[in-house]
Amino acid sequence: MLDDDEAYLAAILDDPSGIELAEFCWIDEENPTGCFRVWEFQWSWYHTEDTFQIDQAGRSLGKSVGITMRAFAFPFVFPGQEMLITAPELNHLRPITDKVEALFLNVRLGREMLPRTKGAGINHQPQFQARFVNGARIFSRLPNRDGKGVKGMHPLVLEADEMQDYPEAGWTELIETMKAGSEGAQWRCHGVSRGVRDTYYRMTTGENPDLPFKVHRFMAPHRPTWSAQERRSKIAIYGGTEDNVDYRRNIFGEHGDTHNPVFVLARLMACVRINESAWATEYNANVYHCVKINDERHRKLQMPIEGFLDAIPGTHLADEYTHYWAGMDVGYTNDPSEILLFGVTKKGILRLLLRVQMQRISSLDQASIVLEIFRVYGARLKAFSMDKTGNGLPLWQAIKDVRMDPRGITKDRLKGYGFSEKRAVEFEDRPLERGEKPEDAVIEKNVVDYSTDELRKLVDQALIELPYDLEVLTEWQGQQVHLVKDMGSAGAVKRKYSDGGFHTLDAGRVMVLGKSLEAMEAILERPARRGPVLDAFFA
Repeated sequence: MLDDDEAYLAAILDDPSGIELAEFCWIDEENPTGCFRVWEFQWSWYHTEDTFQIDQAGRSLGKSVGITMRAFAFPFVFPGQEMLITAPELNHLRPITDKVEALFLNVRLGREMLPRTKGAGINHQPQFQARFVNGARIFSRLPNRDGKGVKGMHPLVLEADEMQDYPEAGWTELIETMKAGSEGAQWRCHGVSRGVRDTYYRMTTGENPDLPFKVHRFMAPHRPTWSAQERRSKIAIYGGTEDNVDYRRNIFGEHGDTHNPVFVLARLMACVRINESAWATEYNANVYHCVKINDERHRKLQMPIEGFLDAIPGTHLADEYTHYWAGMDVGYTNDPSEILLFGVTKKGILRLLLRVQMQRISSLDQASIVLEIFRVYGARLKAFSMDKTGNGLPLWQAIKDVRMDPRGITKDRLKGYGFSEKRAVEFEDRPLERGEKPEDAVIEKNVVDYSTDELRKLVDQALIELPYDLEVLTEWQGQQVHLVKDMGSAGAVKRKYSDGGFHTLDAGRVMVLGKSLEAMEAILERPARRGPVLDAFFA
């Protein structure tokens, strides 16, 4: 028989939500009392017993805390069983597993559940996994692009975070993973909508009444820390109105407007050469050339930075290519600089030949790389386009410096753009009025929107050829775009692009700007023609 204290402890340890155990032994350094306490609305949320559950909520509401609480309680409640924690990427998964590991190592009750043999409890190969003295196990897995990273796992409890970003193939694998028919089985999906009409959207909207998921909907104002000041600051951050799609998603948890990828995936992949033919194999192995330069490697090799381009294949200069176009997205510290150079074949296809990635490289050294590309590809390099605002300005100035380019090989071919500006892209289809100049009939468009459209045309018409470079493909297929209200123009809409590191995509954008605007820029920059001198005397 258990005495009262033992019975109470047993009840605490028998709570699968983990709330009782967390409030019993966790420490909250931000609480003046030092005691961890869940918020009032989290009690019903965390205690829900449905087998299939999914969150459609705002941010900072305790989704990750709930995962760690249930993970900490799992070995006490389910001896001999398995729990799986998954997320689309390591930067989503690692903070959770690090927190779970810290709890088991730093809280005495947690340490008592780990084997005493060194290395038998927690390890990180292939990913985080913890084994306990009663046979319980907690694993973490990434889905990988094909979803098969979670294949072969059969957990009783499945915790899936950031499911709005989870690959569609991963959802399919997870459905067959958990032991849904066992007592205590539970699959909890957590996420914040990004507006895409995908599996996460269907699971949370009741689009299919046969889907078994119970949906939890909580907003940021449910938090006891929410205040009028936070509301005002978040409205300001998200564009000055509660109607902003990002405000509605992150604060209210709504799906908001539909996001669309920049490219149709099937059309983009149709431009990619993998290994479907002898040419595809040759292209990836010997034609496409990728150079990655970082400060550490540069200092270690102690050679002129231009030497990194010595291995450019000679086939790049073959007569097969009529000319070349290049684009560059500029970065210095955390963000890399990316250069993409395309060769135009006699069939009119833009083939990606060269990619140069530079990390933590000074503007002078980056300028040397750009000048070397001009030297290697010669007069057939029609334009090298780049962002000359912000980070790009020091590089632009360095390249244009006569000391760097005394022979002027970049003159008229180094193009500079700003992603926030508008450029003249075409003329109105009408005759000029008397006294009008060509620039009076130009149509201007936002640089990002126009370059995105032009790049998408190349993809849709299969006029571009790409190698099987996973980094490039991930960026090109990763950015989303949606329409939002333009607060500066009544009834108008504007495009909003998802945030992230899309450096090769931006390099492609400025490349296509230089190519597509070549004729327009030549017309507008041409000096006005003067009539014969004698006309002034006989007018």
